[in-house]
Amino acid sequence: MGQGPGALCRAAAALRGGRRPRRALGRRRARGRGAASGGAPRGGPVTEIRVGPGLLGRLPALVARHAARRRATLVTDSRLAAGLGRTIAAAFRRAGWEAPLFVLPRGEAAKTLRQAERLWAFLAQTRHERRDPVVALGGGTVGDAAGFGAATWMRGVPLVQVPTTLLAQSDSCLGGKTGVNIPVAKNAVGAFHQPALVVADPAALAGLPERDYASGLAEVVKYGLVLDGAFARALDRRWPELAARRPAAVAWAVKRALELKARVVAADERDLSGRRELLNFGHTLGHALESASGYAVRHGEAVAFGMRAAVLLSRGRGGLSRPADAALVSDLLARLPSVRVPAGVRAGDLAERLLMDKKARGGRPVFVLLKGLARPERTDVVTRAQVLAVLAQLGVRP
Repeated sequence: MGQGPGALCRAAAALRGGRRPRRALGRRRARGRGAASGGAPRGGPVTEIRVGPGLLGRLPALVARHAARRRATLVTDSRLAAGLGRTIAAAFRRAGWEAPLFVLPRGEAAKTLRQAERLWAFLAQTRHERRDPVVALGGGTVGDAAGFGAATWMRGVPLVQVPTTLLAQSDSCLGGKTGVNIPVAKNAVGAFHQPALVVADPAALAGLPERDYASGLAEVVKYGLVLDGAFARALDRRWPELAARRPAAVAWAVKRALELKARVVAADERDLSGRRELLNFGHTLGHALESASGYAVRHGEAVAFGMRAAVLLSRGRGGLSRPADAALVSDLLARLPSVRVPAGVRAGDLAERLLMDKKARGGRPVFVLLKGLARPERTDVVTRAQVLAVLAQLGVRP
């Protein structure tokens, strides 16, 4: 069934486009079906990661390595159901699989307890067994919702992530965080459930609207700013290729982002040491803006907004003092889409929502800031007044 605690993608540093990952760090990749791990942080089963062209056409064969029989439940959303969803379902049927298709609503509307109940009922009606995979075909919201269903159905069944947005391919498909929203907070109800398999094919991005593609670039930039200055500089150089959606450049960026995420998650899968919280750069105010806007603001757009705010807060604390670092950070953030904060969103509301953030400690929000390029720090000493001052600089009404 789904990978247990500590069962992470430790082989991600050896990602090869479309090929089976080789051994990395002396540990074995997962074999056969995704059997449950005993939770050992080292040497347990790992997520199999495939990145490259031509993978969608091989999906039934790839999923078969993680299933006990030719039976899987496909989960997608209403945007993809009539096109890619039906195509993938037909491919499974031609390969001799039973693969019923469950359709979620688009966007954050998929991530509710009501939709989770619908999915559980569907799994019951179609007799989805414990070793049958749930295949999430869609963006981050489909991955979160389907992952939550897989984590909770029969206390955990195998999960396969087939991301179809840049944001999902470069970030949310990996790491095991699943969940749904409640009215006052994003992702407040959820579970850790590592995927048995991740399949990222550039062809899956073909129909992605430009706004969603640009939104995904924000998460890619995040990894460079927080974890890898060389990657950040390479992103700046290769930006014209990325903006033009050149497949080779996109695959390169996705691979590197997943490599960086895998290293952090392997060290702190359950967010216990604080290391994984570094991946939340831009997310503290970003999540607040998403929920305050009723999710009219895309996740990546909100993260871009949050990163701009975090950089202003960082500079206020003496961070990013090297001119070259500050210039590169400013340049990359300027390339990301600007965010129009809805008129009904007020700075005071955003400041209040920070207290509901999962990172909050003792009634104080925790921010990830930058001492320098790829030199992050976590802090809970940012005051409400400082937050309101930064929001005013970003044009949010008091």
